[in-house]
Amino acid sequence: MNMDSVVVSVRIKKEVKAKLEKEGIDVEKAVKDYLAQRAAQIDLKKAVQEMTKIIKSGAVKPSPKGWAVKTIRYGRDVAH
Repeated sequence: MNMDSVVVSVRIKKEVKAKLEKEGIDVEKAVKDYLAQRAAQIDLKKAVQEMTKIIKSGAVKPSPKGWAVKTIRYGRDVAH
């Protein structure tokens, strides 16, 4: 058992659990996966908000005109 974990108890209707298990769904794993995914979404949302704040502050200057095209062409040339 991972010592960095906690126990979360969820009560669902018997019918719901039975239906999910009948379809081959591991309910415990599905709940764990869902909660991990939600936590990752929260982290991503916070990161996007922080990046947006940095961009709006003017701390990051726009790239010079033509930089993207030049970079993409260089990447394509190197890859081939």
